[in-house]
Amino acid sequence: MKRIPALVLAAALALGVAGCAQGGQAEPTASPAPTVEPAPTPTAEPTPEPLLGDPLTGLGSEDFSGIRPVAVTLRTGEGSAPWRGLAEADVLLAGVSEGYTAMLTALYPGPDSVPAVGPVGPARDLTLQMALPLNAIPVHIDKNIYAANLLNLLALRDVDGYHVGKVAFAHDDARRAAGSREEDCWYTDGALIRAGLAQYGAEAAGPTQPLFAFGARPAPAAQNAVDLTVTFSGTDAHRLVYDTASGTYVFCAADGTPRADDGGAVPTFANVFVLYAASGIKDNTYTREYDLSGGAGLYLTGGAWEPIRWTKGDATAPLTLADAQGETLTVAPGKSYIAVWGGYYGQKLALLAADGSEQALPEKPALLESGIPDEAAAAAEEAYRKEHDVLDAWAALDAANAELADAQQLWQQAQSAGNATDSDNAAYLMALAQQHVDEARAALQGLGLDPDAGRDQQPAA
Repeated sequence: MKRIPALVLAAALALGVAGCAQGGQAEPTASPAPTVEPAPTPTAEPTPEPLLGDPLTGLGSEDFSGIRPVAVTLRTGEGSAPWRGLAEADVLLAGVSEGYTAMLTALYPGPDSVPAVGPVGPARDLTLQMALPLNAIPVHIDKNIYAANLLNLLALRDVDGYHVGKVAFAHDDARRAAGSREEDCWYTDGALIRAGLAQYGAEAAGPTQPLFAFGARPAPAAQNAVDLTVTFSGTDAHRLVYDTASGTYVFCAADGTPRADDGGAVPTFANVFVLYAASGIKDNTYTREYDLSGGAGLYLTGGAWEPIRWTKGDATAPLTLADAQGETLTVAPGKSYIAVWGGYYGQKLALLAADGSEQALPEKPALLESGIPDEAAAAAEEAYRKEHDVLDAWAALDAANAELADAQQLWQQAQSAGNATDSDNAAYLMALAQQHVDEARAALQGLGLDPDAGRDQQPAA
């Protein structure tokens, strides 16, 4: 036999082992040890920056983090004034929701900042939509269906006197005794509001945010905005008159009389905003509807004004303001008056400069599809006025005829008694009553009606 060289043998053995591995079962091999990834280090939630300063005014250095503002709706209209607590409010929201009188909602930076305020009125969705983005606590007595639906949709707890009664509201017996209506005598304050929240198990604490981008502003070039009149209807207007001594706008009635609280304090504002909003009528045919997605507006501060643009969006979206160049508007620190103004029939704006000249303002907003054009509104108002003029004229004639009959009876009694003095007095009363009859008949004739015909006749066109 030939000897196989050692190297060749080694190679053959190696190939045989390899062939066994491929044609039969492979020899078990050890699995590599798994790689253990180090556990991630938990990341701490970022600590929010403290909310230093009043978020509604930008003033002070107190930490308002976790303190919800409060929005108190006030009664307006005949008999509601004087109000209480308006002078202490940081923000006053105004706008017509129903009827011809602007509603008012006062904002305070937290429950502990709410003084005695009232009379408290029913909530409406108009001012709620301006306050809710701040996570404000709504405080009111009753609410309409639109406000109720909004609060229910957002699952937001309000403090409503219709439900909690005297737990969160106090009655002013002295005001009632002085002749005010019952509904104009209910007030609240911070302690009562906290009691109302506790009744529901609700919290006064929660997140909020600054109302505006507050900051220093340059001195105005001219005093071109010292007297603003916001006319909401023929029977209601707010006037904001600039006081150079305080650098604020004084809240006044249409005639310029300051609207003092019942304690004598007068609300004043460093900032005045008029937000133009297209308007119409909601499906109940009398509550006003506004497009609160945005629009043009006016900003007054320091005795000067500038045009602005505002945007908002849905009910939870915050109000944002931009200047004419589209940049974020810097708002002077201080209290603010904010009017939502539709510019529909009966509404107007007038702004005077220090020299008395009237300023040219942006065009009023367009109507929504549900709105009533000025011409149609004017015709409806004229028809309403004529209808009531006719009713008043007939009532005046009835009263004058009754007055004449009474005077004639007195004259007959005096004649029967032979009393000359009483007869003369009765004769005078008869003459006066006859004058009133003649005046009432003339008024009816002036309306195109025949005083001797039936009352179902139509006045002349």
